[in-house]
Amino acid sequence: MLFRLTDTLSGICAGIVTGVSKTVMWAGLAIVLIQVAVVIMRYVFGINYIWLQELIIWLFGIMFLLTAAYALLVDEHVRVDIFYRDAPPRRKALVNFIGTYLFLFPVCILIVWAAGPYIYRAWDVMEGSREASGLPGVFLLKSMIPAFAILVALAGFTLASQSVAVLSGHATEEAS
Repeated sequence: MLFRLTDTLSGICAGIVTGVSKTVMWAGLAIVLIQVAVVIMRYVFGINYIWLQELIIWLFGIMFLLTAAYALLVDEHVRVDIFYRDAPPRRKALVNFIGTYLFLFPVCILIVWAAGPYIYRAWDVMEGSREASGLPGVFLLKSMIPAFAILVALAGFTLASQSVAVLSGHATEEAS
């Protein structure tokens, strides 16, 4: 019963992370198209808009923050795997489980806790760009910081759940 509930919650978390990330990945295409437009406008027509240049940076930041959890979820994140690479699946599952609860979750909690006052101040003054013709909603961009931490925690929960399934024998070694 507990494994079915955990498996269901894990699937929901994975679905949220995947859905958000695959939606936000379209920002990559937007970045390319906007950058091409900026270059053509600047070097062909001599027109420059600061807000378009800021938009590229914003989209990159949003894309990075909201797709990092997906990289963790599909095991494409950066890992120092001197010992992990050749480890058997049960040892990998143990490392993932301990690492998630000992390091990942505390860091996610710390990020949300530390970012709280920072984001509150940004919302309090409705912080905008430092440039006169820049984008007005910096407070919205800063709000992506706790979203990042929450999505990474959801991916971590899925990873930990999969690790428990492997350690308890409820999952095949290929699933890990």
